[in-house]
Amino acid sequence: MLKHGLRRRLALLASATALLLPLGIAQAGAAPATAHTASAAGPIPGAYISPWGSADVAMSPQFKQWTEREGITVEAISPFKMHPDGNGFSMPIGSTAGDGLDSKGRIYYPGGLRLHLAATGQTVTLKPTWIRVMPRPGYAAGVELNGRTISEETQIADTDYVEAMEGARPSPTGFRLERIPFYFTQEAEDLIETYSDLDAPDAGTPFGTLTPHFDYVPGQPAFPGLPG
Repeated sequence: MLKHGLRRRLALLASATALLLPLGIAQAGAAPATAHTASAAGPIPGAYISPWGSADVAMSPQFKQWTEREGITVEAISPFKMHPDGNGFSMPIGSTAGDGLDSKGRIYYPGGLRLHLAATGQTVTLKPTWIRVMPRPGYAAGVELNGRTISEETQIADTDYVEAMEGARPSPTGFRLERIPFYFTQEAEDLIETYSDLDAPDAGTPFGTLTPHFDYVPGQPAFPGLPG
């Protein structure tokens, strides 16, 4: 039963990816998610990839160099947790963690990030957090500056379906997508330079990689004998 259910979800994921790929290409020039984008949309009941899981984000060397050069410290907002070395963060995922696909083609994640700018005393909060599935796959977030909303949703970093699915691997409790790369968007560069004196990363600069682990029975291997 478990294996049949997992195969079904893997098939659904592959089918969704195949269906969304041409849509993403066709709408690559679609209007970006900006401060004018309404962000309120509830999850679609039952629309999720897995009930349990976790995800790890590794910040790129370019992103780390930028934060160090500009005197920026990064703080995780619960349930996100910074890695001990400060080079990334982790978060719970799955429907039991409150995730879900909404009608705007986004997967919502509780938590977010805060960026503290030492030179100006400003604090930028990136929350809510979404991974966009369509029309442009990527990382999006609401943006606050010193507690004031300046964007209900901005696409911070882009990825693409091909790179995401290249890392698909089975795991003992489900499957994972290894090291999906994300790249800063033009919207993120423009927003940073509009609201600060920082020299923003150029669009296309690597932001980091995302490795989500999708689990179906916590602690019970779905594929015995395979590495986690």
